[in-house]
Amino acid sequence: MLPHEHKQRVLAKLRNACNELEDALNLSVPAARYDAVVIPKGVRNELCVMVDDLNRILRELEGSQ
Repeated sequence: MLPHEHKQRVLAKLRNACNELEDALNLSVPAARYDAVVIPKGVRNELCVMVDDLNRILRELEGSQ
């Protein structure tokens, strides 16, 4: 596999990971006030930070092509 193709596969995996985290966050939002909390607020905040970090890393890696 060529280095460029390998890098593209890595970037795709990171994008997918970011999308999965965002989907999990969106699914975990209670629809109503009385719905059970799936992910506590502190953990949600950590996941949001992870998404932001992944997006930053992706921009950095994509810029180094």
